[in-house]
Amino acid sequence: MVYYPATPSTGPLVSLVANAEGEQINIAPNTWVEIKGSNLAPAGDTRIWKTSDFAGNQMPTVLDGASVTINGKSAYVYYISPAQINILTPPDALPFAPEIVVTNNSMSSPAFTALAQPTSLSFFVFSDNVHVAAVHLNGTLAGPASLSVPGYPFSPAQPGELISIYANGFGPTSSAIVSGSSTQGGTLSPLPVVTVGSANAAVQFVGLVSPGLFQFNVVVPPTLADGDHQISAKYGGATTQPGTLLTVQH
Repeated sequence: MVYYPATPSTGPLVSLVANAEGEQINIAPNTWVEIKGSNLAPAGDTRIWKTSDFAGNQMPTVLDGASVTINGKSAYVYYISPAQINILTPPDALPFAPEIVVTNNSMSSPAFTALAQPTSLSFFVFSDNVHVAAVHLNGTLAGPASLSVPGYPFSPAQPGELISIYANGFGPTSSAIVSGSSTQGGTLSPLPVVTVGSANAAVQFVGLVSPGLFQFNVVVPPTLADGDHQISAKYGGATTQPGTLLTVQH
């Protein structure tokens, strides 16, 4: 019997397309999305975009030969590595089953069929993947003191305090988004419903503050006890990913 070794595949192959925070499999327009697989970028090449990758006010669609299309339209590439690429999807409406293709220089992946909806809600989280990305009004980070970012101390939110929380995938705002522009703005109406523990938080503002990044200004419910509390936002019949926490302390 003659043995014929398998020919190795060197082209990119996509195995997962999901919301970049919480990994919900439904993606949406103008949403940060992760793509996982193999050979997605040149071997040993791992980086995020930098100023020199921008053309004026336009976000890059290619980093070191790695690019992504969604139904043939270029996405905006923030991070590349051989195993993962993070993109911002174009603001245009998506079909229910968009086709994702990754190109690594001259080689393109087979089309990967993703799932899409008008929104794909998630909170951004800190490095522990649990506590929501939040800041106090003075710009310091709102979270448990056990978290550590060099030069950036954490402290819990206080009951009754106004804080900012950051989120992804909440859809169109009051201002039309210019495809590819690194400047985005506009507010959401009606405002999402934010719950911390068993209490609703007073939501004062929700809007885009940079590409794909929503800022929520909310008042921490004054009745909360000290500790970690589940936090969620509901909007348009959808809810942010489960299991996210906000640390509160008097």
